[in-house]
Amino acid sequence: MFNFGNKIKSVSIGPSNEYIIWEQDIENISRDCTLTVGSGCVGLYIADGVLKSVNTPGRWVIKSKDEDRAGAKLQLIGVNTDKVFEIFCGVGNIPCHDYDLDIEATLGAHGDCQIRITHPWSLYNTFGHAPITADEIDSFVKAKLVEIMTSLLSEAGSKYDYDRIKAMQTEISTELEKKFAKYLLTIGLEVVSFSLRGINFDEDYINKRQEYYDRQNSIKQAKKERREAERMQRAEIDNIIALTEAANRVAPQAPAAPAPQNDLNQPVQYCPKCGTKTLKTSSFCPGCGQKLN
Repeated sequence: MFNFGNKIKSVSIGPSNEYIIWEQDIENISRDCTLTVGSGCVGLYIADGVLKSVNTPGRWVIKSKDEDRAGAKLQLIGVNTDKVFEIFCGVGNIPCHDYDLDIEATLGAHGDCQIRITHPWSLYNTFGHAPITADEIDSFVKAKLVEIMTSLLSEAGSKYDYDRIKAMQTEISTELEKKFAKYLLTIGLEVVSFSLRGINFDEDYINKRQEYYDRQNSIKQAKKERREAERMQRAEIDNIIALTEAANRVAPQAPAAPAPQNDLNQPVQYCPKCGTKTLKTSSFCPGCGQKLN
């Protein structure tokens, strides 16, 4: 700072190694003071609680004539903007109901994300004071992430079973990131990356679920074997029927010649020459050839 008499004509701020948000002393600056902002931070110039300017890296002029005449209360808030926060989060003991087994269980999840500051004024207003450390921001954001994660997993646990929740991990992660990012925007932060690393259930429940799988697989296997046996039995019956039908398919036979008429039922006569018995209708004797009729 450069002092001209009792007034400071130039103020400089750069990234803080101790705080993310801090207040720079400008109580004795002169009218039209030069503000120099270093790379990696911004300066929020406030007069009587009202934001006058967001000063990005470069040179600026602060404290107008009107502010000087009115004796306004002036503040210069520095904010580190290059800081990327890594947030690690986990939740557990969230109740869910398994409708297959009709039992209660608990689930949990863990994940991580990276966030950074995009709107320093919104972030400063969220906390409402300075200084603020990285740990304070980390704790604040993590608490909100836990709240959103718990709400979303509780909703999933009340609607879906074990298989569905495990299969929906990507979908749940996407929805969680969307809700988390939406909230962060309201406080001046944005998501750089996000990952839901896993959704887990308590060990006792996992064992019960495995027993259920084994029973279901055993039932499916028995049903499969029964159907195969029925299929083979049906195939064997069909084969026997086909062979029987083939054996019964023979060429049609010519009708049998009519049986000779019984002589006892026919009128007879005797040859007058040799006495041979013959039919009444015969014209000649079969014995001697005598003409009969």
